[in-house]
Amino acid sequence: MKISIFAGVLLISAAVLSVDGQSWAKFEHKHINAGMTVVQCTQVIKDRKIVTPPTQVNPSNSCKSLNTFIIKGDVKAICAVGGGDPYGTNGMTISKATFPIVDCNLVKQNPPAVPYNCQYKGVARNNRRIIVRCEHGLPVHLHGSQ
Repeated sequence: MKISIFAGVLLISAAVLSVDGQSWAKFEHKHINAGMTVVQCTQVIKDRKIVTPPTQVNPSNSCKSLNTFIIKGDVKAICAVGGGDPYGTNGMTISKATFPIVDCNLVKQNPPAVPYNCQYKGVARNNRRIIVRCEHGLPVHLHGSQ
């Protein structure tokens, strides 16, 4: 009986978490900022503690080379019926609507920057279609824009 309860809890937990550990809350934290401007990239990324997480190759947090902020629009609608189209072969969805965004690109520094001393240069882009992974009807991973 204990094993079946544990297995049930584990199964439910797996269903709630996304494949790469992302969630709508994390997506929103990392990629949505109403009114964001290009000059705010460094400060917003620092304040929100946005980093590239550790990997087997790099066992510590590092500065993200690129982070995109969506400035306005109904991002959740991308994952709703009629809000987006399948994109590629890896389960992504591209929005039908367009969005204004700010791409924050890491500025090369010598010596290389470490979190949270990363410097970014922002680029404003308008009318971008957003490419996301949807899970449970919500965006959980931003793949890019075009």
